[in-house]
Amino acid sequence: MPSRAPKSSKKRGGAGKPKVGKGVRAAVKKAAAKPVVRNNDLPEVTIKVQRKSFHARGQFDRKMNALKKLSDEGKLFKQANPVGRDKKITADYKKRIRQKIFDKYWPHDKKMANALAARLRKQQPDHVWELQLGGADDVSNLKLLHGRTNWDVGGQIWHQIKNLPDGTPIRIEVVG
Repeated sequence: MPSRAPKSSKKRGGAGKPKVGKGVRAAVKKAAAKPVVRNNDLPEVTIKVQRKSFHARGQFDRKMNALKKLSDEGKLFKQANPVGRDKKITADYKKRIRQKIFDKYWPHDKKMANALAARLRKQQPDHVWELQLGGADDVSNLKLLHGRTNWDVGGQIWHQIKNLPDGTPIRIEVVG
């Protein structure tokens, strides 16, 4: 019987998986360890978020009202990219909501439980105070938001701030 190489050595068409050196790991860890703060010496930049027809209107309005309030309070600024985050926080948040649905409705109202679970699949845990604008990666900063709306709003913001210096004060304006 022929011997086989370990599966890990056969990734990517026979090429071994590239290794990340200690220097790269240390640089990423160091960058993530120093959070950026708002730099009021930099000029404030107004970014415009456009409402689109596919946005879940109520959820979009809730998200933008929260960002506008933070903007008016002078709390928004461009955070360093990539933003340090723990994906487990958002995954666990969504799991807890799903579990609450089934705890409440299963087995006495299976139809309702399944309908709410199906609706939940289209939702994403959203950082109300965007991480890229200085928000915390914490459960207290999460709300469910329509997935496509979440991606679009975050993308619109990112495209307008990506080349700004870290710490740049940000003002939000909704258009359309």
